[in-house]
Amino acid sequence: MNALVICSGGLDSVSLAHKVATEQKLIGLLSFDYGQRHKKELGFASICAKRLGVPHQIVDIRLGAGWRRSKQ
Repeated sequence: MNALVICSGGLDSVSLAHKVATEQKLIGLLSFDYGQRHKKELGFASICAKRLGVPHQIVDIRLGAGWRRSKQ
């Protein structure tokens, strides 16, 4: 089964991404930028995606924003 993981970049979602990658076909990670103070977590999500060899999309849900692809 294909799986897409919503990943904040925090410990729980990064751990889940690794678990899903070992048990199913992980097709990517999806993160949301809502203007959080800890932007470094989005970076951790990107690092996780790179390590797992899957695409990482960041959906910018701040007012007036759109889609962007993370740098891998």
